[in-house]
This record gives sequence, structure tokens and C-alpha cells, in this order.
Amino acid sequence: MSAFAGIVSLDGRPLERHAEDRVAVALTAMRPGRTSAWRSRGAIFVHKSSEANKYSEAGRPAFRDSDALFTALARIDNREELGDALGLGPTELAQTSDAELIQRLFLRWGDCGVARCVGAFAFAHWDAAARRLTLGRDCLGNRPLFYHRGPEFVCFATTLGALLALPGVPRAIDEIALAQFIAVNNGNERRTFYRDIERVRSCTLVTIDRNGINDRRYWAPDLDAAPPYRRDEDYIERARELFDAAVAAATRDTPHLAIATSGGLDSSAIAATAARQGIAASISCFCLVPPPGTNIDVGRFKYLDERDKVEALGQMYPGLRLHFVAPERVHPKAFDDTRHFVGIHLPAFDAAGLGFGPYLPETVLATGHRAMLIGNYGNFGLTWWGRLSLVDLFQGRQWRSLLRDLQDVARQSDRGLARTMAADLFFPLAPHWTRRLIHRLRGKDPDSVAQYCVLNPTFIAETGLARSWRAQGFDPWFGVRDWNAKRLRAYRLFDHNQYARDVRGLAEETSGLEIRDPHGDRRLLEFALSVPEPMYRRDGIPRSFARRVLADRLPAAILSEQRRGANTPTWFRTLDARRSDITADIDRLDASPLAKRLLDLPRLKRLVAQWPNDANEAQKRKAEYRSALARGVHVGRFIRWVEGGNA
Repeated sequence: MSAFAGIVSLDGRPLERHAEDRVAVALTAMRPGRTSAWRSRGAIFVHKSSEANKYSEAGRPAFRDSDALFTALARIDNREELGDALGLGPTELAQTSDAELIQRLFLRWGDCGVARCVGAFAFAHWDAAARRLTLGRDCLGNRPLFYHRGPEFVCFATTLGALLALPGVPRAIDEIALAQFIAVNNGNERRTFYRDIERVRSCTLVTIDRNGINDRRYWAPDLDAAPPYRRDEDYIERARELFDAAVAAATRDTPHLAIATSGGLDSSAIAATAARQGIAASISCFCLVPPPGTNIDVGRFKYLDERDKVEALGQMYPGLRLHFVAPERVHPKAFDDTRHFVGIHLPAFDAAGLGFGPYLPETVLATGHRAMLIGNYGNFGLTWWGRLSLVDLFQGRQWRSLLRDLQDVARQSDRGLARTMAADLFFPLAPHWTRRLIHRLRGKDPDSVAQYCVLNPTFIAETGLARSWRAQGFDPWFGVRDWNAKRLRAYRLFDHNQYARDVRGLAEETSGLEIRDPHGDRRLLEFALSVPEPMYRRDGIPRSFARRVLADRLPAAILSEQRRGANTPTWFRTLDARRSDITADIDRLDASPLAKRLLDLPRLKRLVAQWPNDANEAQKRKAEYRSALARGVHVGRFIRWVEGGNA
């Protein structure tokens, strides 16, 4: 994996020569690579290039003059547009790396120049004369970037492991930030799980000098723009154009494609579009399926196996190479969490998923690929399900359409008019205090996170977490955050869950694969936010806009499916295989004061004592075992690893 790191002295003092060696060693600790170092007055930048990954950023990565340093990890998807803005001819543009494009745009137009860039990037710029460091990250946070500000110096790096290895950077857990993670409160934007280490947020530039830290957004979608079209057909045609362009941009330097493919609309649309474009030498679809004989009841709204839908896609596009990954055994990584921690210095959100999830990227790597396409951003972009369509019609006083769609949604969901009105109209529009009252009337504590996490109730009380959750607007029962669909989706796309963005950006550290998502093309997302909300749920059918957009390229088996694929349905096999280890882990957590303070260890022990008899019984208690138990024990092991207790 390519990476960069650096140290700058804010008071102008020269840095010692050995600091350069420390930075280079920190960058190559996990994976070897060629390092290049640059010095300027009071600053050292080191860039590591990974020769193993030919799909990584190409070109000269860093630049130096007497008063400035610049380095970047960059993959720019609108090179031609940026070249025109800079007045570069075709030959000069072809000789200009993506990193150099960002540098020129930043130096010429500052924040506005960075806002022009579409793609995945992180960069650092040091102005020696002003003693000012600027750090930047792309709009989706596809490339991670972390920093620590000391008394008179700043250290930064694109991996936590490299940053923690730099001189003067503390290695201590931020217990409040980790508690928020355990509670699934993903609102922390700058704060990491390490004290005094912050991240550069997506869509953000951070400027650091002797006067302090200036953290600012350089771009935001225009949510007040007038609708671009009047006719549905025009929206559909434009969506197809933009999605085709997004897939082409994500694959322009990758002749042999690997796509993590499911039976849903998002990833299958990527595979179908790439096949239609015919520009790839080969397209391989990798699908994780349960092993033969698996019989788990995942409920009426989900399906267990993706195989039949992916096979239907393969029949429609015979050129696709289908690979079904059906692991028979729990992955070795599930038995040694430290293998995950060493990779990215963070806990996993879905600890139970470590039992089978690693098999898919390992299969992709074994077939010679170094980049993998996914379709995660579609959920709040092109394939949004239209959850707030009735609210939108109500706010727009479109009474006739509201009555018709209310009946359609009630019929499709089989909930009846009263329940549909309550769930899809009244509850999203209700004030926060009303929602809390409804929870209490239903016998639910509106401040309780106990249903899915093992955060210690004493810790919650002592730190006033429940009070801070109310102030933040965090709802432990995950009600709708905002009745305005555009604001809700924009927040989820560009701001929500910075931790997950870090993990995705660090995928090469854990799996060796670069992750790309055509659904995350900013131009496509901006357009998707402009599509009227009722178009996303037409005739009561969720994701109806995407179904119409993709009707020209997907088989009926995928287009007509309204259920969702079960995510890692064999998760209980991982827990069951580790049952004795989990019991021992919980006992060892007693030796860690921080683990005892954060985690409800007696409850963990009770859950072990009440162990489910089989996968179907566990499925009924999924929140307790997959979320509370698995994540709680995994986070406990992370705490002990940071403390040195797992040596």
C-alpha cells in the first residue's frame, strides 16, 4: 500500500536527522516499499510507494521547493475536466500525475481548487515561510489521514500504525470515543479511539499553525437547487449516463476487474455495466455464499443465498467469470483478533464477520487482482429506497398523491394503513420528545443501548453519556434522524460514520486490496440527491427509481426482488467455534481496569451461560450475540492489545 507521513516543527526549529529514519521505518513496518524523503525548513515528508500494486496512485508523489513540501495519495476521476481548468494540453496532462493535479489546483485556488477534484485522495502541504501545515481528504474519505498536534510540532500519517510509531505521539485509548463506538453512536467526526489523535474528516481541510487548528469543509452538495428535470424519463436517462461514466472512471486503469457481487441492485449493476461497456479484458464476480446444507431462518424480509441471482446475471452476460466462495471452516483470523488490530490499529465493527468475511478478499487476491469494486454507496445514492417519500408528499401538500402512495406502501409492506401512517409519516415527523414518550409507552427506555451493546451502565452514568446522547440527537433506537430526505442522505453519504471510512480506506492494510465504489462517484451522488424523493418509492415499491434506471441491464430475478440478502448469515458458527476462547477472554478482561470500567462483564458472562442451542435460536437473539457479545469481547481484546496485555 502506498502511504505517507511527516513531522513539522511549528516553532521553526530544525528536525533531527534521525527523525527521517523513524518516519521511513514507521511507513514500512507493515509492508515493504520504496520510500522517498523530502526536507524543508522545519519539516520532513516521507512517501512510500508500493510496487506490488500497479493500480495505486502513479506518478511523482511529492514535490519540494525551498519553502514548501507537498505529498499526496490520489486517484482522480475527472482528470480531463481539471486539465482544462488548469489550461493543460493533452500531452502535458498525460505527463501530470494525479497528485500533481491536486497540488496545482490547491496552490492556484485553495479550498475551491480542492473542491473541483472528484476521486479518492489525501494530501499534506507545508508552507515553511508561514509555518503552516494543511491536510486534506476527499469528499467520501476514501483515503484516510490522521494527525497529532504536540506542543511545538505536528505528526501526520495515512495509517494509524505509522502515526503511533512516530516520536512524541501518545498511545493511549480515548475511553469516551471507544464507548461511543460500542454504543453504535457514529457521530464522532474528528475524534479517534486514541487520545490526542484526530482524523481529517471527509470533505475537509485542516490547517495547523502556531495559532491553533482550523478545521473547515471545502465542499458541500447544493440541497436547495431546483429540480433539474420535469419528466421521469429525463431523470432515468441522466442516471444511466452518470452511472456508466462512474463505472468507466473506476475501471479506467484496471483491465482485469474484480467485483464483490451480491444478488442486490448495487454490485450487480456494476458488473452488468462493465460487461456492457466491453472495455475490460476480463470481469470476475466474487460472491460469498453459505456452504451447502446451511439452513437458517433469516426472516421474511431477507434471503439466505445470493447464488441464484448472481447466476441469472451470469446467464445474461456470459462473459462474466463467476466465483462462489462458500467457506466450510471458520477463518483463522477469527481465532486471533490481534491479526486484525496489527493491520489497522482499530477494532472491527462486525467482529463475528471475521469468521468468514476474509475468505472473499483472499480469493480475489489469489486470482491475481489488486483492486476490488464494491457497491456500498448505492444505499443512500442511486438505489436509495425512498423511506421518506410519504413525508415529502405531506410537506409538499400533495394530498392526492399522498393518499394514493400511502395505500400502495401499506399494500406492499402488508402493514395496514394505520401502521404505515404511524411508521412512515407520523414517527419521522414527530418531535424528539414525542418519540421518547412513545418509546416509554412501549416499555422501552429511550436512552438505553443495552439491546445491542454491553457498555457498562455504571460508566454511562458516571460519564453522563445518556445526557450527551440527548444533546447530540443520538437515538439508541435508531429512529429517522431528519425528516428531510436530502439532508438525511447527504449526511449519511458525506459525514456519517468517519470510523467506517477509515476502515474502508485502510483495506489494503488488512486485505491487500484497494477498494473502489462506482456508486460513490461524487457526480452521481450529487445527481441522486436531486431526484425527487417520491420517485424512489413508486407504487409502494422501494428502490423503484433504481429498478427503472437499471431495467436495461439487469435480469428480472434481481430487479423484482424486494427482500435483502442476509449479511453473513453464518455468523453464529464463528461464535460457536470460539465459545471456549470467549469464556477465557472475558475472564482475562478482569485484569484490565479500562475493560472493567467500559464493559458490563457480568452481562457478558450471563450471555455465555445462556448460549443458544443452534444458529436459528441465535438468529432470534442476534442483537445480543452478534452485536453485544461479539463486539464487546472483541473490543475488550482491543483494549488489552493496546495496553500490551496480549503480548
